[in-house]
Amino acid sequence: MVEKFKIIQRGFTLIELLIVIGIIGVLAGVVLVGIDPVDKINAANDTKVQRDINALANAVESYAATNNGSYFGPGGAAVTQADLVSTGNLKVVLAPPTGYSCANYSITSTASTAQASCPLKSKKYTSVATADTWVWCSSSGKAGATADATTCP
Repeated sequence: MVEKFKIIQRGFTLIELLIVIGIIGVLAGVVLVGIDPVDKINAANDTKVQRDINALANAVESYAATNNGSYFGPGGAAVTQADLVSTGNLKVVLAPPTGYSCANYSITSTASTAQASCPLKSKKYTSVATADTWVWCSSSGKAGATADATTCP
């Protein structure tokens, strides 16, 4: 009597594994292109810039309210973040994220108006030529995206 041996296959072949890895790679590539992680990081940094400028706007308005409506610091120059920190209107000096071109959110002011601005980087703003800088103006009391640092929202 001849015995028949049954061959049992266990596991996967190398070709099957390579095909599955290839499919997973293609799907991962499609997801990464759809998510665009660099733009997500830029959008998060833009949100920090907007939040910082809004906090700076509140501090400058509070400073002006306690100084007879003047946006000048001690010594007759434009109020600075250091002035706002020393008077308690701002807790710390705010700085933009790495790679942003605005210099520590400098404040430009006259005796009766103040302004702060910073260019943004995410596609939400840079793809539209008329709205790539976040600006706050005391004259309008608003902050928003505008075409340049001198235009108030």
